[in-house]
Amino acid sequence: MRKQTIKQIMIILIATVFLICLYVFGVKKLELLARKCYYNLIVRNLAKNKTQLLKKPFLLGIYRPELPYQFGQLYTIQESLGVEISIVSYYQAWGDGDEYDFNLEVNKNLSKGNFIPLITWEPWISAFTQYKNKKTNSSLSIIATGKFDYYIKKWAQKATIFGKPFFVRIGHEMSNPWYSWSSAHGNTPQDYKKFWCHVYKIFKEQGAKNVAFIWTPFEPKDTVFYPGNDFVDWIGLDVFNFGSLSQEGTWMDFYIVTKLLYDAVKKYNKPIIIAEAGCASSGGNKSDWYRNMFHELAMQNFPLIKGLVLFDTPHGTTPTGLPVDLGFSSDSEVYSKINKEELVSKIKINALNKRR
Repeated sequence: MRKQTIKQIMIILIATVFLICLYVFGVKKLELLARKCYYNLIVRNLAKNKTQLLKKPFLLGIYRPELPYQFGQLYTIQESLGVEISIVSYYQAWGDGDEYDFNLEVNKNLSKGNFIPLITWEPWISAFTQYKNKKTNSSLSIIATGKFDYYIKKWAQKATIFGKPFFVRIGHEMSNPWYSWSSAHGNTPQDYKKFWCHVYKIFKEQGAKNVAFIWTPFEPKDTVFYPGNDFVDWIGLDVFNFGSLSQEGTWMDFYIVTKLLYDAVKKYNKPIIIAEAGCASSGGNKSDWYRNMFHELAMQNFPLIKGLVLFDTPHGTTPTGLPVDLGFSSDSEVYSKINKEELVSKIKINALNKRR
């Protein structure tokens, strides 16, 4: 009887060890395989196509410091102007930790509010533990070698799971010395193109057909950094007038600033979005600047421009590092002049038609 009990215990132990081994070496692998199959067969096919972003005749968006977490001022702007805001712009750096991952919850909440995310995804490699507190030149060449592929793939997969069409703007203003990915920090045009195409290909491999990549120059001469039409979906323009606070100390109207950039990139025949637009009040009439902006766009003097993101913040900075108020939503005069513009009227009509 005792021998039989020992035998039963041994059988149970062997069976337990077998089941543990099966789980560790078998079921876990099967689970990973199942997840991979589900992602490839289901998730990738559920992702919408980024071409849907062109369905609307014009996309109006906004950046504010509290977005995408607080929406009070955004809804106030929509109500006071009577327009539909389609895009919410926000900024996210690369790096280790949850705060640098693609945030599914935040972007799903935006989608529930019928907002399209525009994420300026900034490749600061100093936010990765291994490069923390290190001054690294030619950072884009490091990215292009595959050093951070694990991070890019994870971000791209979550973007694919999100599934809705949205914008990603990486490595913007590539000649602006503020940024570690700029030419001022040892990144050549060749480095930039390799970096861009490397990231773009990873997103394509992961099935992120819902992600529209925006390439955004800082100056007209930045066309030397252009990765090629096969790797760019939209072109972004950052249009600012800093007036007497600028390096030249000159007031620049919307048409002049925009035309310089627009003429440099229109040859690519890509849809264009003004990804940042703002005006200081020093040296001229701020409300007239915004009125002229809407008028020029309504007249289609820049026919490739399909969207506009208003950069609405009192905490801006000029290229020379001076603090500047670029907000417009606190200015009643700006509101009254914008309300009279043809483009705003068109956006209102489109919003009404959509509701019908």
